[in-house]
Amino acid sequence: MIYIQLLERMALIALAAYIYNQSHIFKNLIKDELKVRDKIGMIIFFSVLSIIGTYTGVNLEPYAIANTRPIGAIVGGYVGGPVVGVAVGLIAGTHRFLLGGFTGLACGIATVVEGIVGALARKYSKDGAFSAKSAFLGAVVAESLQMLILLIFSRPLEDVVELVKFIALPMILINSFGVIIFINIIQNARNEYNRIGAIKAQEVLNIAKRTMGHMRKGLSEETAKSVAEIIYEISNIKGVFIGDKKGLLTYCGEKISKDELKHNLEAYYECPDYSVVKFISNNKQVFFVCAPFLVSNVGFEGVLGLKVKSEKSIDSYFWEFVKELSDLLSTQIELHKLNKLAEEASVAEFKALRAQIEPHFLFNALNTIASFCRTNPVRARELIIDLSNYFRQTLKRAEDFVLLKDEIEFLQSYLSIEKARFGERLKLIIDIPEDMMNIKMPVFILQPIIENSIKHGILPKPEGGSVLVKASYIKGEVIFSIEDTGLGMEKEKLAEVTTMWPGIGLKNVNERLKLLYGEGHELNINTKLNYGTKVSFLIPKEV
Repeated sequence: MIYIQLLERMALIALAAYIYNQSHIFKNLIKDELKVRDKIGMIIFFSVLSIIGTYTGVNLEPYAIANTRPIGAIVGGYVGGPVVGVAVGLIAGTHRFLLGGFTGLACGIATVVEGIVGALARKYSKDGAFSAKSAFLGAVVAESLQMLILLIFSRPLEDVVELVKFIALPMILINSFGVIIFINIIQNARNEYNRIGAIKAQEVLNIAKRTMGHMRKGLSEETAKSVAEIIYEISNIKGVFIGDKKGLLTYCGEKISKDELKHNLEAYYECPDYSVVKFISNNKQVFFVCAPFLVSNVGFEGVLGLKVKSEKSIDSYFWEFVKELSDLLSTQIELHKLNKLAEEASVAEFKALRAQIEPHFLFNALNTIASFCRTNPVRARELIIDLSNYFRQTLKRAEDFVLLKDEIEFLQSYLSIEKARFGERLKLIIDIPEDMMNIKMPVFILQPIIENSIKHGILPKPEGGSVLVKASYIKGEVIFSIEDTGLGMEKEKLAEVTTMWPGIGLKNVNERLKLLYGEGHELNINTKLNYGTKVSFLIPKEV
């Protein structure tokens, strides 16, 4: 009979577990984010459960109670830790002691011990995770200890022995079973929460994958429209709107009054945060869950709104989904801004480097012309015309990339000035196939390298030398090489050049190549003393 009576009380445990699962405390417990107020709430909840378990127990004479009180203390310790377990045990145990009876003191002490055992059962379970097995074993140990405490502290001993014989097995089994029911309900809810979270996370990842290409262009009416359509399609939301910091950009979904939406957004924009915007549209109340786009060091950049049926349908899972989605889009907006800043910085640096090269050549050319003014005024006049033609071409080449044939023509103008300096001591050979002339390449790349070959390789040699410029295809890229028959360098000097990059010419070219194409496209220099130097580099094939 006592088995049936205790089982009838188990309905209370199932009901309590359901109520607990619906509470705010449980939602925090799922995330292992218990705060002080959550623990206080747990203590109150499980203390009440234990006290009710006492009142609904089976009265046994002389005034003893077979009850489900231990379940509250054990589960309280298991899910809330030793502080919660001990507190519940003290409250429920004190209450049982005050009810009196020859088992009052022993039951009071046992309730505290049961709270402690519940906490230890969770601590020593695998990885501290919820486990029906560890909870059951903890409950069996706790109830066994209660029987032992009854034998130690209750008198007369003969009555206690008879009581323990009567209630030990049913209370150990029934209460341990009750603990399993409570823990299983919690664990199933945790698993469901994680399952829903995984589904929502997958939705966010799918949205991230499909919106990334659009958001690279920044937040505009066009990109907002594409992103809203993607969110509407993937997430099965009734409606989606996106706005920038000035106002609504786009809406996608069930028909509503956009004028009403814009009007209500004005109030939202005064204090943008995670909130619900509601208004009347077509004689129906409309609800939007709104989340701001927040960018580091910038602040509010826009808003995402998701349409829901009612405020009651907005649970914690949905809020988390909305926040993750808005964080994702905020990050994409921030990346666009950073990429734009990097691009602007790259363009500015490129222009600065190019500006350094032009004055460098002009300085050398004017020195050459000055030397001819006294010895050969006619030649000086011709060189001035050549220099004028050279810079006329320079002014026409404001773009960053030119066709290879235009670069070769530019080199010919440059060479006419350089040959005036060196005469027959300098030979320039260009060996580039005709079918490569329409390849695009960066401006002012070849000229500084050739100038460096002439200045440091050919000029110091009394007999002069030659410079060979070649280009060919290699694995989908174009390899250029500038090889001279000049002095060359020792290994120590080469190491200094490739680490310190003295001078302006080669340093700027090397930095520009890395700036435009990244690592792996810098200058490669091979040299040997008295045998010349070869400088090569790769650029992507662009026609």
